[in-house]
Amino acid sequence: MARTPAKGGKTEMLNIRLDPKTRFILEYMSRLRGQTITTVVERAIIAAASGTPIVRESEYERQEITWQDLWDVSEGVRALEISEVPELYPTYEEERRFAFVRTHWPFFFTGEKKRRYLNHYVDVLWPRIDEFIQIHEDMKHQDYYAAGHAMADALKNAKLQPPKWPPDQQTAATGKSGGNFSRDLDDDIPF
Repeated sequence: MARTPAKGGKTEMLNIRLDPKTRFILEYMSRLRGQTITTVVERAIIAAASGTPIVRESEYERQEITWQDLWDVSEGVRALEISEVPELYPTYEEERRFAFVRTHWPFFFTGEKKRRYLNHYVDVLWPRIDEFIQIHEDMKHQDYYAAGHAMADALKNAKLQPPKWPPDQQTAATGKSGGNFSRDLDDDIPF
């Protein structure tokens, strides 16, 4: 028998301390809008975050990054997106994970240019990312590709076809695409 999906999504509890005036303002807004206090807080956070972009300017372009650019339903993709933005002050562990992912890119990205994530791979591998990093650290002097083999096994156990691993030596050395690594058509377009 199929289970009926629960309404809404997975939620998390947040406890905050408010002075009486702020609590009154929340109740006032809740009654005025006919919303729960939770909805008032959620929408205020969304409005504040949407109006606070990270601005990057170069002599050629101006780029604005907002939370919407970093959001993904995949927890692993969200974590990786955040670790790529210096303005969000990634921790050493976040930077370490991101460096590992970039080194082992066939397991995480659609192509060598590392533009789009393979969410189905990330969803399987991310809960064990620290374990795979530890395998890499422990084994890199004996078998540099050991973590990749462990990740390939994890993908096979999830009934997914892992990428070709290790990558072709010519591809790794020259950065040129070889084998079936050109899975992302955007990576092959010269403009």
